Amino acid sequence: MPGSGIAKPGLIVVLLAMVIVALVAAGCGEGSPATNGEAPAGEAPSGAQPRDTSGDGGAAGGYATSGGESLPLPSQLDRKIVRTANLELEVEDVSAAVREVEGAAVAAGGFVSESNVFVDAPPEPDGGGDGAPRRTQTATVTIRVPAGEYGGVMEQLRGIAKQVRSERSQASEVTEEYTDLEARLRNLEATEASYLELLTGAGEIPDILLVQDRLSQVRLEIEQVQGRINLLDNLTDLATITIQLSLPAAAVGGGGKNWVQKAWDVAWEGSQETAKALGSIAIVGGVALLWLAIPALVGFAAWRRFGSRSVRPRPPPGGGEVGTPE
Repeated sequence: MPGSGIAKPGLIVVLLAMVIVALVAAGCGEGSPATNGEAPAGEAPSGAQPRDTSGDGGAAGGYATSGGESLPLPSQLDRKIVRTANLELEVEDVSAAVREVEGAAVAAGGFVSESNVFVDAPPEPDGGGDGAPRRTQTATVTIRVPAGEYGGVMEQLRGIAKQVRSERSQASEVTEEYTDLEARLRNLEATEASYLELLTGAGEIPDILLVQDRLSQVRLEIEQVQGRINLLDNLTDLATITIQLSLPAAAVGGGGKNWVQKAWDVAWEGSQETAKALGSIAIVGGVALLWLAIPALVGFAAWRRFGSRSVRPRPPPGGGEVGTPE
């Protein structure tokens, strides 16, 4: 036939297409859990019995096969938790305690992010028997440690203190925010890829400029979202602990005074109170005298003006006039 030479190549193409489809279907069937006898994740396989974990300490919800082998549990959700803590500790030596805090952070795989030591006054002899200087000294140290070592480091820091004045810890879960950021990042990256594809096919200059402008905006949003993700990764991977160190109250301000100095301090404070009381009395008396002096001066002036006229000298005996002495 004249058309037989054309029909044979078309038949070969159809046959090859059918073979390819059959191979693809066979490959998909081998990877399906329903065809290879494997149970979906989280379900017991055929013939498996629930494993009794009440007595062997196994994980609840595990399954045991007929051969006694347990199947792994499905992986749990990766939770993102930000942990922070604040400690106020009393220590015997502030400088030594700062070194111990730094050593605990480094040993746990962390680091010191901030350290401040404050000395309120220069050392002065306290006059005690040992002659040791006394001064007010405090320190604030902020450390970052891996989240997995958080509990152990907190216990170690409590052991450094002579007394724990206060302790405050906080855990904030940011899993939902982290998941939303990841989804937004994927969408932005897909949008960026679409703009890049449009940019390669754009031929007119106005189209190229428009696509580049949109691409720059998407790129900026991608960097912002990625920066927030990196920050959350840092906050969740490393816990933040702030420690405030101070000396005991008895060691501040010269607590080693003998009885003579203590008696002198008491007497000096008593004399100051007495001086204050006498000064108050003197001020009150002065003000009262000032208010009394005003009417006294007014009365004296009135007496000098009007009272002296009413007093006349008496004539001498004998009826003579009072003469003016020469």
